[in-house]
Amino acid sequence: MTGVMRSRNHATKRPAVGTMATPIRLLLAAALLSTVLASPQTVHARWKPQQQAKGAVNAGHLERASRLHNTRYVKLRFPANAWGTRQLVDLVQQCAKEVRRRHRSAHKLLVGDLSRRTGGPLPPHAGHQNGREADVGFYMRSGRALGGLWRVGGHDLDARRTLTFLACAIDSHAISQIFLDRALQAPLVREARRVGWKQARIDKTFSWPRGRNVRVGVVQHRGGHDNHLHLRLHCAPHEHHCRERPVARRHALRAKRKPRRHRRRRRP
Repeated sequence: MTGVMRSRNHATKRPAVGTMATPIRLLLAAALLSTVLASPQTVHARWKPQQQAKGAVNAGHLERASRLHNTRYVKLRFPANAWGTRQLVDLVQQCAKEVRRRHRSAHKLLVGDLSRRTGGPLPPHAGHQNGREADVGFYMRSGRALGGLWRVGGHDLDARRTLTFLACAIDSHAISQIFLDRALQAPLVREARRVGWKQARIDKTFSWPRGRNVRVGVVQHRGGHDNHLHLRLHCAPHEHHCRERPVARRHALRAKRKPRRHRRRRRP
């Protein structure tokens, strides 16, 4: 009789199967949820690649544009012209963030024109029509961003922070070309040597000290680019209607012209 009572007491003290399984299920569910949220596929699943840039940079337009906003790292000069492809917007924002991460005292990156919301002509620029180009300012030695994209000299340039931004952009493999006056390339090349860049990397990145008309390197000389960096991106792989190279000037002008209406001649 006593043995029967003991077995009953043990049976009553033993927790139910469902009670034990509940904490285990919760732990397994939490682990599974953290794994799913940490996966890069889930992080980028919110945005699917879409056709945005169409045509060429000097004869094209923009669809489903992404917008660059003022943040802790970026200051917009013309918010109405801060539209571009998702690739361009992310690149500018992330590289400005990278400069702040590596140089805590860096000021905000001043950003000029990207494109209009639907692209198309953006005077006085010949390009900036399909969301693949951006004008960005320099990091200044004074520690303060300029009020506009003004002309600067090599002694005003913060070569260390500006080189960090350039390296970030080029390492993304999305950059096709960067236009910059050759006089401002010299301090950047000196800074690259100081921080340990190999000569092969320097030659592949900068056109300086070659001539003005040499089209070698990612960073190339163009007149009128002594007050900003001009970024131009490759066409993204999913943008099948994007044209990599600019169209010839005569074809770009022809695309802007309206078709003429031919009047019928009256019979005498």
